[in-house]
Amino acid sequence: MEDFDKQFRGYNILEVNDRINELKELIQQQKDTILSLEDEIEMLKEQNTLLTKQVTVHEKTNEEIARLALKEASELIEKAKKNANMILKESMEYVRGLSKDMDVFKQEAIDFRANVVKMSEDMIETIDKSEIFSLIREEQENKYDDRDSI
Repeated sequence: MEDFDKQFRGYNILEVNDRINELKELIQQQKDTILSLEDEIEMLKEQNTLLTKQVTVHEKTNEEIARLALKEASELIEKAKKNANMILKESMEYVRGLSKDMDVFKQEAIDFRANVVKMSEDMIETIDKSEIFSLIREEQENKYDDRDSI
């Protein structure tokens, strides 16, 4: 409570008016401060809303990136599996082809040996049947007979 000097018809008008003016100024300063703070609150609310939206957008973007990365990784894994299966299949076919080639080579070797044996037998038979060999045999037989007679 304010103490004003008393005068003839009440309080000192100048003191009261000065004090009223001071209070009006103080009230105006408080109103200005309130308006400034309200503006700042509005600005902070807008910033908060904007940041919330940005966070939401970032979260959705990160989720989408993660989903796309997972999808791409799954596709790459599927592709790698298909390629591996194709390579395995081709390798198995190649090995089967080599196995067939080996079987053919084995059979050719067996046939070649049989032909060589047959040719050798035919040559021996031809030699045995030749006149020269017959003469050589006769001569040897005669030598053995001559030795036996001695």
